[in-house]
Parts: sequence; C-alpha cells; structure tokens
Amino acid sequence: MDDREFIQVVSDRAARIARYRAAVIEYYNRVTDGYRQRWGDSFHLPVFFRHIAPSQALVSIEQRVAAECALGPRSEVLDVGCGVGGPSLTVATHSGARVTGVNIVPYQVAIARRRAVERGLSARARFVVADGMRLPFPEGAFDAVVIFESGCHMPDKARFYRECARVLRVGGRFAGIDWMKAAGLDADGERRYIEPICRLHAIAYLIDRPEFEQHLAGAGLHLELFQDLTAESGLARGPNGDLADVFCDGVPPVQVLLGEGGRALTQAARAGAFELCLWRAKKSAETAEP
Repeated sequence: MDDREFIQVVSDRAARIARYRAAVIEYYNRVTDGYRQRWGDSFHLPVFFRHIAPSQALVSIEQRVAAECALGPRSEVLDVGCGVGGPSLTVATHSGARVTGVNIVPYQVAIARRRAVERGLSARARFVVADGMRLPFPEGAFDAVVIFESGCHMPDKARFYRECARVLRVGGRFAGIDWMKAAGLDADGERRYIEPICRLHAIAYLIDRPEFEQHLAGAGLHLELFQDLTAESGLARGPNGDLADVFCDGVPPVQVLLGEGGRALTQAARAGAFELCLWRAKKSAETAEP
C-alpha cells in the first residue's frame, strides 16, 4: 500500500473498519522506527508524566497494570496488541510472570522477539502474530489479560472483549489502559476532536465509558475499577506542555497527516472530548460462560 492509498483508507471511517488489518499494519510499518528512536519501546502515553521522567512514567503505568492483576511468577499473562514488546517485557520483569504478546503487525513482533532474547527473557516472554479479535488460544488459558492502548484499534469491540474474556480463566483479571471519547459527546464534538485522532492514528473509532461497560458485561466481565487518567497524562497541558512537545516532535510523519497525531490528542484532551482510561475487571464463576 503506497502512501496515497494509506491516507485514503485512514481518512474514511468505513474504510478504517473494513480494512482495519491493513490500515494498522501499514500505520505501524511507517511509524515504528521513529517511535522507537524518540519515544521508546512502549507505544502508549506516559501517565504521571509531570512527576517523573517520561521513560520512568511509561514503566510506572505498566507496573500499575500488572499490580492490578496481582501477578506472580506462576501467572500466565496475555498482552493483546503488544507493540514491540515494551509493556510485555516490563510485566515479565516486574512480576516474574510468563507473558504472551500478540500483535497483527509482523514487523513489530519480530522486534519484540529480538528484544526478549537481548534482555534474557525469551523463557518468560513469547510473541505471536495474531488478531486480538481472533485469539489463537483455548478457553481459560491465561490468569490475566492486559492491554496498553490497543483495544481502540479493534473495529468489532464487542467481539474483542468477548475474546479477552474467553481466554481468561475464572477468577482471572482483565486490566489495561485505553483511549476513549468522553461520554455524552455530541456529533460536532466527535467530528472536531475524535475523528482527527482516529484518522491520524489508524483507529477504527473510539467508544465511551458506557459503551465500554456494556461490552464488558456482555463478555461476562465484572468491572471492579475505572479511572480517567487524562489529567495525569500531561495531554491537556499542551501545546506548550511537556507531553505534547515530546509526542508531536518525536513521531516522524509519513506526511503531515501522521505528524499532527499528537496535536489532535492534545486538542481533544484540552476540550474534554478525549479520555485516557484505566480499568480492572474480573471473570467470576457467576458470569463465566458455561
């Protein structure tokens, strides 16, 4: 897919949904090297950015998600949408758990595998090319499922959450951080603030908290914790704020389209239209599928 076709696909919501696999792969094939050079190996926002260095903030939120799942050396963890393995390797190091990362982008999976070997973690971290909506694992295979800003890419979000619940054992926890739109956002707000985020990051569309909770309930997951961390992310303080400068300057654009991605996030956060959310949910015996 050349740049012109790629831009046409990501600029149309229907095309992003219909061709989501190609759109996501092409997006990350283009930006991965630049992200790694400037941003690091964790492709998510550094929460608590204003208190500590960005690199520390990235690790901090990964450790927080791991702690929400009460992981230990015997835990089997699935990281859906694992990028180049940054969060997976942090979770494996921090908790001692065995982590399986899945990602539809072969280029990123190859990098993640190399990084696991380089860090001496290949026995506790493996990486598989797979679709988060069609996980190639049996029911109840994992003690915990985690995501770091990857669920937003899934066009069939109900199916995605059902898949996460399916591979989770009874009593296991599903935790993560992800991008959402503000609840009650009107059509004009969505057009002005949310559509640019989706277009510039090859995201199908964003849901809000009520929709998210409906999907969890439909998947048989009980929500135990939900927090809006937007204020802690540093986004709303841009464009002269710390995070906006790092993010916008740090991602080399394919064209102006991708280079504006960080600014779109900042503008939406400042307008109260965008939320960075953390949650923890549990698969209990009462809600597990028979």
